[in-house]
Amino acid sequence: MNDKRRGEIILIDIERGIGIIMDENNQDIQFRLDTVAGYIELNLKVTFEIQLTAQGLSAMSIEIQREKELVHAV
Repeated sequence: MNDKRRGEIILIDIERGIGIIMDENNQDIQFRLDTVAGYIELNLKVTFEIQLTAQGLSAMSIEIQREKELVHAV
């Protein structure tokens, strides 16, 4: 599964080291905080790839969408 998906970070759990992205299909995709480079926050728009892990679907290769990219997509 190498297709990029778009989504929004809806949960960040520092204690557990995980977050959740809601993708464009309203599906919750979990990710590990240590796999994201840079600063993240709730409601941040991202693109990512999904990978099937032992725990289910997981977001990988997460990239933060910049404002300019978001405006261009509209």
